[in-house]
Formats: sequence, structure tokens, C-alpha cells
Amino acid sequence: MVGVAFAGGAGVSALAQQAAAPAAANLFQEQAGKLGARKCASLYAALGQGMTQGAAYTLKTETSKEAPDAHIVQGMVGMAYNLPDLKGPAGGILLATPMPQGCEGYMVRVAPFQKTCAEVLRLLPAGSVEEQRLSGVPQYRLGGNQGQALVIPSGSTCVVVTLTGMAQRQ
Repeated sequence: MVGVAFAGGAGVSALAQQAAAPAAANLFQEQAGKLGARKCASLYAALGQGMTQGAAYTLKTETSKEAPDAHIVQGMVGMAYNLPDLKGPAGGILLATPMPQGCEGYMVRVAPFQKTCAEVLRLLPAGSVEEQRLSGVPQYRLGGNQGQALVIPSGSTCVVVTLTGMAQRQ
């Protein structure tokens, strides 16, 4: 059995409105807590805040109903960016799982840019380097220990898939 918390859509709840506000309460931590997944709520929140920085978003969080602190907490996020270099929709997935000594988690963000990949590469954090090609798709190690990215050409635009992992020790 899976527990679900949802916030989003036009007028669905006050939580959705908070998510779009600049100084929003931490919706990620709030939803994990409501489902009883308190052990990994802080890590889940840190990953979620990093993923959604600069975006209005809607979040759906799920975990086990029977033992939420013993199972993975997962979130699906729909985002709307209105930044100088990124405008439009994006999506992401958050995962945080309890471990014997704390929690580990990952976030995956898929962001389509209305720019060529050559232009997008200039937006990567300083110190980013291409590590390899995976079936022709460039994989970058992002500068500042910010994770990894796949930079995928799509016609005259570019899709960036970002992967970031974190751990929380208790």
C-alpha cells in the first residue's frame, strides 16, 4: 500500500500556492512528514529545493503506508521556469531511502532548453567537464560537485537531464 500527498493545479490547495511563492514553506518536507516519512524528510527536502530553484512547481509525494520510515520516499515534480536562460515546463523525480546510518537520495531533472546545446553548455557551472559519450550523448561532471548531466540535442533545441545524489548521516 502506498501513501500519497499531492499539491498542485489551479486552486487545488493552499500548498500549491505556497510552492509558487518565493519564500515558500518547504513543501517537500511537509509532504514527507504528513505521510510519516520523517527519517529522510530533510534529505528529500534538500533535493527538492535544489531541483525546483527558480521554478513554480507542483509536487506529488508517495511512500509506504505501513512503514513510511522504512521505505523509499518518492516524488514527481512538474515545474514551470521563467528564468532568463530557461523558460517553460520541466519535470523531475526525487528519491530518498532510509539506510542503516541515515538516508541516501537522488534527484533527476529533465529540462528542455529553447537553445542549442552549444549555447546550453555555456550555462553549465564553472569547472564542468565532459567525461564520456553514452551512445553519442555527452555526459558531463558538473563543476562545484553539483552532479552529472546528459546534454541531448533535439532538433534546434537541447534537453538537459541532471542527476544529483546526496547522503544524510544520522
